[in-house]
Amino acid sequence: MADSNDDENFELVDYTAASGWEKFIASIESQLRLWQVDEDKAGNFDLETLHSTCSKLVVDCKQNREDVLIQITSLCTRTARLTYKSSTYALTLSVHPFLAYTHQQTKLDQQFPPIHVPELEADHSQSEPEWAWHPLHRWTNSKMLIYLQYMGEAGWGGSTQNLAGDNYSVSLETAKLLMSSLNMALRNARCQLPAFVPVGDAWRHLYTGRRLTCDEDRKFDCVSLARAPSAYLQLNGLLELFLSSFRITTYPSSTNDTSKVELAALHQYKFKNTYSRDWNTRSPDFLYRMGDLNVGPANDPLRVFSLCALFQQAPCHTYIDLQIQGRDRLYLKTATAWMLSANMLAADRERTMLTEALEDAFAAWSQSNDDRHRHLNMAEQMEAHEEVTSDMLIDLFGSSADSHIRPPGLGEDNDSAKEAAVRLNETLAEVYSGQKQPSNIAQIIARMPYGVAVPYGSLLWRLSEIILVATAKRSADFWGAPSIMTFLRLLWAMALKEVRWRWEHNQLLPRIPLAAECTLEKGTDTPNADSLAPSERHDDAGTAQAKRDIHLHYALIYQKLEMINCCIERKLDSGETPIVATAASASETDTKETFDSVENTSLAQRIRSHVKTQIKRRLGESTRIRPIGRLLNTMRAVNNTEIGDFEEIKANSPYASDSEGFVSAEDADFDNVDDDASALLVDPASLNGSESALSSSVSVRLPANAVQGSSSMQAEPGANYVDVALSSSLDSNSGFHHVSNVVERNLSPPSQTRQSISESPEELGENEAAGRLYPSSSLRLLDSDEPMWIPQIQAHPILTEDMLRERETILMSFGTSTEGAQQRARLQCAELISDMEAFKAANPRCSLADFVRWHSPRDWIVPDGHPEREGHLSARMAEGEGNLWQQLWAEARRVPVERQRLLFDHNMEAEKALHYLEGIPAHSLFAGLLPTMFFIAYERLYRQPIIHRIPMLRERLLELESKLVQNTDWVDADSPAYSSIMDCLENLEVQASRCVSLLGKFPGQYALVEQLVMYGQAMVDNRNAQKVVLKALSKYNILTSQPSNREYVFTLAKHASQQMYVAINDESSIRVVYNRAQTRRSLLT
Repeated sequence: MADSNDDENFELVDYTAASGWEKFIASIESQLRLWQVDEDKAGNFDLETLHSTCSKLVVDCKQNREDVLIQITSLCTRTARLTYKSSTYALTLSVHPFLAYTHQQTKLDQQFPPIHVPELEADHSQSEPEWAWHPLHRWTNSKMLIYLQYMGEAGWGGSTQNLAGDNYSVSLETAKLLMSSLNMALRNARCQLPAFVPVGDAWRHLYTGRRLTCDEDRKFDCVSLARAPSAYLQLNGLLELFLSSFRITTYPSSTNDTSKVELAALHQYKFKNTYSRDWNTRSPDFLYRMGDLNVGPANDPLRVFSLCALFQQAPCHTYIDLQIQGRDRLYLKTATAWMLSANMLAADRERTMLTEALEDAFAAWSQSNDDRHRHLNMAEQMEAHEEVTSDMLIDLFGSSADSHIRPPGLGEDNDSAKEAAVRLNETLAEVYSGQKQPSNIAQIIARMPYGVAVPYGSLLWRLSEIILVATAKRSADFWGAPSIMTFLRLLWAMALKEVRWRWEHNQLLPRIPLAAECTLEKGTDTPNADSLAPSERHDDAGTAQAKRDIHLHYALIYQKLEMINCCIERKLDSGETPIVATAASASETDTKETFDSVENTSLAQRIRSHVKTQIKRRLGESTRIRPIGRLLNTMRAVNNTEIGDFEEIKANSPYASDSEGFVSAEDADFDNVDDDASALLVDPASLNGSESALSSSVSVRLPANAVQGSSSMQAEPGANYVDVALSSSLDSNSGFHHVSNVVERNLSPPSQTRQSISESPEELGENEAAGRLYPSSSLRLLDSDEPMWIPQIQAHPILTEDMLRERETILMSFGTSTEGAQQRARLQCAELISDMEAFKAANPRCSLADFVRWHSPRDWIVPDGHPEREGHLSARMAEGEGNLWQQLWAEARRVPVERQRLLFDHNMEAEKALHYLEGIPAHSLFAGLLPTMFFIAYERLYRQPIIHRIPMLRERLLELESKLVQNTDWVDADSPAYSSIMDCLENLEVQASRCVSLLGKFPGQYALVEQLVMYGQAMVDNRNAQKVVLKALSKYNILTSQPSNREYVFTLAKHASQQMYVAINDESSIRVVYNRAQTRRSLLT
């Protein structure tokens, strides 16, 4: 019995070594099991994630094409290295997400799955794009497949790429061996996926394949001909080829016979876009004006667009008429689905004018930080561009209706501008009905930090527009394109000449809005808005009056222009006659005559006269009055005492600031300054660097009798001059009771001057009244019951940001002691004392209570039910030890406003502002205008209706808005925020120009255009959209033109597994892939 059991357990052990081919088959089988495609499994792919990810992949530029292809390869393929004999092969498992994931499958994906990733930009270096998915998916309609590919000789480093490329050939014997190996491995692993191996020359892309299932044995064969026989280029010829290839001996002789053969087809039409000069003027949603700073490139970015027409699988007689011979394509209008594609010019090759102008300007500013253009010949530049400079200045200071380069939307009399504004408003109302919309430019400016922006449409805004227009590449036809810093310096010098002329001739600067016109959403931003003098705050009816004031929210340069306009308004209110700066030399007298000769001429004539005069005047060739000299000429002595002559200022001083030639602080060559010159005006150490040139002090030597009226500016005995240290704003501490920063020298003025300094304004008699405006309609004096007279008071001082900082510095210098606090309080009471003195002069028998009832009604407390006269002072006004109001009222004398010392000298302050503007280096000036240039770019984009019509562009506009309003260091040229804003701006401009181009072809199809710009292709399944597309393509004769690529799939209706795929390109090359199946007994059971 034991021997019987041993015989039953006997095993035959094969000690023969496995051959290399068996090891090769085993390695394939092992890899299939590792990929989980054995035992009829579908692999470990997440098809839903694959479909979602791949559907969003787009080659938006040629630089990221390789990255996209690598990403698709890593997602949709699994590759392993195998070695057989001396050769290395790559075994690859490939899945097509658009075929495998059927939940979101389109008609086109079902019949002809894509093998290329959509590309937004045309690449002329490649005739055909690279395959993203293996073409066998499309040729055989296989969701998942396996193929074995030759990779070269042994020693391959493990890369999944084909090291051999297309420079190899697989013999028929080798192909049979490889195919047998795959068949054996697939059978052993019970894998039912189709498998392929290459045959012949690799560049032909010929494959043979096989698929084994329980029910059938399917074979695949591929044929390719460089030149197809003419019969096979016709539909009838292809049908005959299909019937003969699958041995269908009964040729269909009637329509009913052909019903057993079904046909699906895809025709692709490609067209090159024709050049059109008016490509961006066809869409009503885009505003374009020749010669202006427009959005987008000068040329049409659309290069190639194509249409794929799908003919869904149907019986052959649906598409083919057997009675008509020689037909080579299907009728386009019978297509069941259209796929439209568009290829644009590469973004890095597009010359987006808006972004390019900003980049050029920014680059020039960054470079000028090291090289300040100190050696440029301004006179030659002015001669070369005299006419253009004059036109731009006329545009800057003239009305918008006379502008030469006015952008659309600014001209009130421009019908097209009105239509554009209406169109924009209609678009905003339609698109953002009840939704949040992007901020307009006024809202953007309101959200900016203090001291960064300028008002929309203001003088500096228009100057920035002119600079961008003049430096845009597209403007080269009317401007010789000098360096932007040179051009800015030239234009600024000429503009300041016109500003000075307007100041001296009492003409307000244009494009400087009133306080009411500059109201920001953040609220009032004018200094002392709540402390305006009562007569200025209210008229007879108590209504607030709009007055010019300084807006501290805006840039300091703009505040200085506002200061000049405020001073001109004060001059006009005071009735002063126009003044012209006193000449200090014969040449300056000539300039005065020039000004006088053009005083009554038109703006255009005056501007051209300015420019011609400046061209004749070479820098440094003549003696000129320095800006500080003009400032001193405006100083008025007290009691008509003449101001003595100040030291002569040499015109050839290397650091002389000249508003005529605009030699600013950046042009000073301090290495060649002699000792005498350095003592005249400017301390060279104070001008090292552009920023210090704006904030440093300037020491001025004044005649001793020029400082009359201030007890603090007393010269020492024997002195002829007093040195005054003036800051960038010349210590504009208006409203203080002293002049600060005075450095006294050991010099002595005449005794007469000392006496005049100590004199005080004469006080009125006991019952004498003066300075009355009108009696109050409701208030009467408490003690005498006389009508209360509203006094004439001084206008409140106007302060710019730097003046407020200087005032704050002086106040803080008193410290925190009680005495310091009292001194600080008194220094801030100049306006209050002036109002008290004027009120006392108008009402001889008044009291403090009367003054409070008029000046500060909130401090007059009236009990409920009592008349107004029975009120009492508030706690802060009541009598008490150290009460400031009580002290000031006791000290105030009865002096009418015409005898009071000025709280605000508009002549002096205007000259200070002009001095500041004339001394700004071009680099610092541009830094102040740079944020405005970015806001101009945003405004140009915002006013385009197309930006709001297309959701993609709206999102990018919101992104640009967020980048603009974030905390950006606008002064630092190396700030990363600039690069981020520029990239966002360029991206939006590129996308907008592409939408404009496509809307010109397909008007009104916003959704279609958005899909084309975002993904490079879009399904045209809407009948109205198809009509628009067909109408647009009819210009290219699409109905009669030959398709560039034709693909057909013939299928036996009763045997769906019998198929023939045919692809014919425009060069008449043909590829045929046969898909034959035979029913068989399962070999796996």
